[in-house]
Amino acid sequence: MMTEKIRHEFGFIEAKTSGGAVFEQGVKQSKEHKAIRKIAEPLMAKHWKDKVTNLHRIYKVAEYLLKRSKRAK
Repeated sequence: MMTEKIRHEFGFIEAKTSGGAVFEQGVKQSKEHKAIRKIAEPLMAKHWKDKVTNLHRIYKVAEYLLKRSKRAK
């Protein structure tokens, strides 16, 4: 029986061994993006008008509102 060496793509082992920190960062970023989309939804309904520039502005405003809501009061 011959043993063949399995070739993995570049960075496969590092990705498998890093685990927790990378996963945690991804979850945190995902939650933040979801919160921004939730804030932006009513703004888009009112101000979007099928323009990409308006869309970018709405998301910037939503990001600002999210950061502002996290400030110490």
